[in-house]
Amino acid sequence: MGKKIKFKKVRVKKQEPKTLLAIIGVTFMIAMLFSYIFEVLLADVPLLVAFLLLITIIIIGIIFDGIGNAVVAVDEVTFHSMAASKVKGAKESIILIRNAPMVANLFNDVIGDICGIISGSTATAIVLAIEEGFGMKSLFLSIAMSGFVAALTVGGKAMGKSIAIARARYIVYYVGIIMYYTRQIVVKKKKINR
Repeated sequence: MGKKIKFKKVRVKKQEPKTLLAIIGVTFMIAMLFSYIFEVLLADVPLLVAFLLLITIIIIGIIFDGIGNAVVAVDEVTFHSMAASKVKGAKESIILIRNAPMVANLFNDVIGDICGIISGSTATAIVLAIEEGFGMKSLFLSIAMSGFVAALTVGGKAMGKSIAIARARYIVYYVGIIMYYTRQIVVKKKKINR
């Protein structure tokens, strides 16, 4: 019999019930807000604009899914030397990596799934507008639109996943830089308001 293999346990912060409830609440609020915004936007827009909105929603879902995958795939060791050299965004990148399960949950599941729901309702609105415009009902159009949205979403996320894993350090670093400058803007605004 062969030797037993022991794997080193990876330390991951356990999610508290309060955190899970907060995620559920935030998801509910974001989904309602985005659904309302897109319902209002799609009310009186040309079909081309509605179609561009649909593509934009799908791309947003793909980008956030990629960021979530990159955060899970990257090792934080590289960022320690960057943080020691006071590289902007390095500390923020470490924060992202240390909270990888929560970040992945927020980016992949919350934002990604909300984009999926909204893209589905947007596609339905486009199909209804086309049917109304041409005064006909078409089962084929509805099926084709569902297939198009699914193919673009799944294909885009598959491609995004490969890029996210291959370029994980760069992606996490650039998200860290965005977080760094966002924090700087918030701090400056607080100082001005005092």
